[in-house]
Amino acid sequence: MVRRTGFVLSMLIVLCCMSCMGIANSQSLNDVLSLLKAHVGEEVIKTHITNKDMTFNLSTQDIMTLKKAGASDDLLSFMMSGASGEFPFTLDDDYEIHKPVIHKHLAIFPVFRSTSSPIDEYITLDEAQQAKLIIIKEKSSASVPVVLIRNKGTKSIYIMAGEIIIGGKQDRMVSFDIIIPPYKEVEVEVRCVEHGRWHGETVVFKSGGAVGCKDVRSALQFKEQQDVWTEVARTCGEVEVETGSGTYGAILSSENVEAKSKPFFDVMHSGLTGDGMVGMIVALNGEVVCVDIFANPVFFEKVREKLLKAYVLDALSTDQTQTHAPGRSEIIAFFEEMANAQTAELKRYSENCNIEYESDGIIGNESRDKKGDVQHLNLYRK
Repeated sequence: MVRRTGFVLSMLIVLCCMSCMGIANSQSLNDVLSLLKAHVGEEVIKTHITNKDMTFNLSTQDIMTLKKAGASDDLLSFMMSGASGEFPFTLDDDYEIHKPVIHKHLAIFPVFRSTSSPIDEYITLDEAQQAKLIIIKEKSSASVPVVLIRNKGTKSIYIMAGEIIIGGKQDRMVSFDIIIPPYKEVEVEVRCVEHGRWHGETVVFKSGGAVGCKDVRSALQFKEQQDVWTEVARTCGEVEVETGSGTYGAILSSENVEAKSKPFFDVMHSGLTGDGMVGMIVALNGEVVCVDIFANPVFFEKVREKLLKAYVLDALSTDQTQTHAPGRSEIIAFFEEMANAQTAELKRYSENCNIEYESDGIIGNESRDKKGDVQHLNLYRK
């Protein structure tokens, strides 16, 4: 009798749980139907589903009801994918990947550390400039691929590949990650991102407050100068920015780009939150295309806005073909390519070394300090 009572009690618990799941599914479905009726747009509905962790077990009747309410096949596929239920998950026992924040064809996955890591204290290029602790200038011979950067402060300055510096004889971008130690002047490798100018009233540069989009950053590190100019011109053309000197800097001051970027920023700023975030995984049109992960969550917080602006520019310069974000398996497959990639020394400075990773599908750079600890990992899909 006791065993039978236990069985009945277990069944009641299961039925109760199923009932609760049904109520939750029904409420989520009603929310979607209400949004469809309000004609808010399917991109807003998808963002709402993702941010609320909604999952659906759609019956044939549910699908018919949604279709009558105006749901597209793309929205139905998105609702049935259940991708948000795959997150968070731990990647390689080091990083925890959280559910994506989605707007249109751009999806960004926040990355958190699940284990402790060595943390060094750096200041950023912008912090150093604001505190007047950095001098960036042309060499006396004014060479295109090299500038001089002097650290006047007591803390090391970390500059990422792709950070733009404005001025001198032409605007440049830093080619590789570099750590500039206190009270040192270093020759830093750069690439030109202003094809049509080689003159100026000053030999000094200032930070442009931005980092290049993924294709420009990738060209800086792994291709030739002409490829950099080609990517700058392509990006300017895609976002309809005219520039007499062919400078990437024109994008940074474009009111048109700023207006188009705002809807993306509004969604991303509200969703990309949480203490301990160390990076982001970027997907466009359902495919992982870029990764930036740092050892130091404090430093990442300082450069997050720069990177986010670059990712939004990537979205603006890429045609939308779909809005379905990749799932856990696609992210794992991307990182498995890195595990199987060939490695080579890319660029060595006194305080850090840049290591290249390349496979058939990806190319990337891992910046390691003198102790060999990884400070920044950035990967790109070819």
